[in-house]
Amino acid sequence: MVETQSEARRFFIDKILHQARTENATLSDDERQMLMWSETAPDSVSDPELAQRLATVISDADYESKIAGLLSAAFRREVRADSDAKAAWRQAWSVLKRGDHYILIMIDQAVGKQLKPRWQFW
Repeated sequence: MVETQSEARRFFIDKILHQARTENATLSDDERQMLMWSETAPDSVSDPELAQRLATVISDADYESKIAGLLSAAFRREVRADSDAKAAWRQAWSVLKRGDHYILIMIDQAVGKQLKPRWQFW
């Protein structure tokens, strides 16, 4: 169970990296570093040129789609294998949502609907 936003972000980054290895998908250093980007986290990437460098290689939309695809596949695989996985993802997501983290865009795109409690209708 994750307690801090840093732990929650690491939870999702680990899922992405594991799925990329599983699919033999490559992530550049800049793509991996961008997963750490946050407006609020003290341990966020501090390279002000990172986003610009990454944009010269891959568009924001393509990058976000790539990461969302990895997250979606990881979620499906884990939920099939472990009935408690969805609860772990939901808990990490709820902790991460306390801050402003770029990775949340991809998480919401990939599995946001599955993580929202059924009683929430936004």
